[in-house]
Amino acid sequence: MIAFNFTRHLVLARDLRLANNFFERIWRLRGSFPLKEGEGFLIPSCHGIHTFGINYPIDVLYLNGNGEVLGMDEELPPNSLGAFRFRTCLVLELPAGTIRWSETKPGDVLGIEGGGDTNIMEPLRVSFSMPTLTRG
Repeated sequence: MIAFNFTRHLVLARDLRLANNFFERIWRLRGSFPLKEGEGFLIPSCHGIHTFGINYPIDVLYLNGNGEVLGMDEELPPNSLGAFRFRTCLVLELPAGTIRWSETKPGDVLGIEGGGDTNIMEPLRVSFSMPTLTRG
């Protein structure tokens, strides 16, 4: 899956994995290797996250059902609690520094493309002609 910031016209992640259930969410902790540029996790039906068991910082975006960024945690350190937001429908975990280089802000609108599970991501499923803009 791909995460795209429509507001900034940037690809945030080209290798986005869906963490749809308890076991998939725990899988992200296995090995605890830092996310590489272009990777990320999308966690549906989630209002907040933690980094217990992860030994590297991550950037976190909290999205509503329309893909709007409600809030963010930049470089959330290992073994911490992220913010809890009641209006959040999806959480996007990205490598530390992604928010800074992309200049993503609350109010930006994101799109997710390429997921096979339309029930989870229906609010964010859109067709778009994606430019090849990335960091650099």
